[in-house]
Amino acid sequence: MASENIVLESTSKYVKTPRERVVFYRCAILYFFILYVMPQYFGIPNPVFDLTIVRISIIILLLFIIFDYGRLHSFIDIILKEKMSVVLIPYLIVLTYTMVLRKDFNALLNPLIEILEMYLLIYIIRDSLGVDKTIKLLIGFIYLLVILGFVESFTKVSPFSYLVTINGIYTGRYIRGGHYRIMSSCVHSLGYGLLLMTAMPFAGYDVEKKEYNVFRRPFLLIGIIVNIFNTGSRSSLGVMFVCLALMFILSDRRYFRINMLIATVTMVMLIAITFATQTTSFGRYILLQLTSLVDSVFETQYSIKYGSNYTQLMQSKGYRDLLNRIFTLDWLNPILGIGRKRAFNSLVDGKVVASIDNFYIAEYIRYAYPGMCSYIFYLSYMVIRMVKDIYKTRSAIVRAVFIGTVTYCYHLTIADSLQTLKYLYVLFAIFICCEKRNFKSEPQGKYHKLRNAILW
Repeated sequence: MASENIVLESTSKYVKTPRERVVFYRCAILYFFILYVMPQYFGIPNPVFDLTIVRISIIILLLFIIFDYGRLHSFIDIILKEKMSVVLIPYLIVLTYTMVLRKDFNALLNPLIEILEMYLLIYIIRDSLGVDKTIKLLIGFIYLLVILGFVESFTKVSPFSYLVTINGIYTGRYIRGGHYRIMSSCVHSLGYGLLLMTAMPFAGYDVEKKEYNVFRRPFLLIGIIVNIFNTGSRSSLGVMFVCLALMFILSDRRYFRINMLIATVTMVMLIAITFATQTTSFGRYILLQLTSLVDSVFETQYSIKYGSNYTQLMQSKGYRDLLNRIFTLDWLNPILGIGRKRAFNSLVDGKVVASIDNFYIAEYIRYAYPGMCSYIFYLSYMVIRMVKDIYKTRSAIVRAVFIGTVTYCYHLTIADSLQTLKYLYVLFAIFICCEKRNFKSEPQGKYHKLRNAILW
C-alpha cells in the first residue's frame, strides 16, 4: 500500500522499479528524521571535513540521484526552475568571493550544504513522501523531541549527549541560576528554542481536514510550551507568546468563539495555579522566567523576588543593545566580511564582545553588508511569497509555515542561528511543495476569490 501511495504522489517523469522506489522512500524518511532530529555532533570525525550524520545522509541521497538519469534530471530541474534559486544568487555570489578573498572554504561550504539540504527535501517531498506524509512525520518528530525534553528536564543531561562522536560541537550542560536548561539535540538551549519556534505552529494544523486551529493538538502544544520554559531562554519565551498570538489570529474563524473561551479559562487556571504554588520550586521557576522576561523588556525588578540575579539580567540586556554598535567598528570592512574561520572578538565602546546574539549582525561580521542584505532580501522574499499564497488560497498549512517562518526570523534578532537554519529550510521546502500543489488544484476567477473570502 505504501508503495502505491509513493507512485501516486510522484511527480517524476521517469518510471522506477517498485523495489527501487521503496528503497529510496525509506532513505527519504531516514534523511528527514536525521535532518530534523539527529544532533550535529554525531558522525565520523575527520581532520579535514567532519562527516556528520546529516552529511552522510546527503551523500547517500545524492548517490541515488546522480546515478539515475531520471532523478538527476528532476533534481536539476527543481534547482533551475524554482524562482527562489534566482533570489539566492546574490547571496551565493557573496559567499563565493568571501571564500576566495578570505581563503575560507567554510564561508561557502557551510551555508551551501544547508541550502542543498533544502533542495533535497523539496525533491524527496515531490518524488516520494508527498506533503501530507511529510507533515505527519514532522509532527511525529516533534512529539519525540518534546517527550525527550521532559526526560532531559528530570535527568539533567541531554539524551543526545550519549551520541557525541565528533568533538568540538557539543557544548555540554547549561545551568542558569541553579536551574538546568534543556537543549535536546541542539548545541545550545537557545538552539532548541529556535527549533521549537519552527515546530510549534504545526500543533494547530489538521492534516486530514486541512484546517488550522491553535488548539488542534492541546497536548503537543502544552508539551512544546513546557519545553520552551525548560530551555531557560527568555528570548525563546518571549517569541513563544508572539507565536501563540499568531496561531490564535490565523486559526480558522469558525473556531474563534470556542478558542476565546478555552484561552480565557486556561489563562485564569494557569494564573491561579502559579500563584497558589509560588512558594514551591515549580511555581517560583515559572514566575522567575515570566518576571525575568518582563524585566528584560520593561527594565523592572520583579524577578528579584524569585531569585533572579538582576545585575546579570541587566548586563545581558545591555550586551544585546551593545551589539548594534558593531556596525560602527572601523576595522570591519563593510563590503568584505571576515568569513567563518576567524572568531569575532573586539572592543565595542570599551567592552569586550565575543558572543554575537543576533544572527543578522553575525551575518554582517561574516559577509559584510552585501551578505547580510542579500540574505535578508531572500528571507523577505519567502515571507512575502507566503503572504500572497495565504491571500489567494487560504491554505491552512501555509499559515502554519508562515507563523513558523516569521517567529523564527524574529527570534534571530536576539540569537544566532546556532546550526538551526535547516529547520527554517524545512518550512521553506514544505511551503514550496504546498504552493505548487495549491495552484495546481485551485480554480481561477472572481467566484473562487469570493468563495475563499466567505470560507475564511
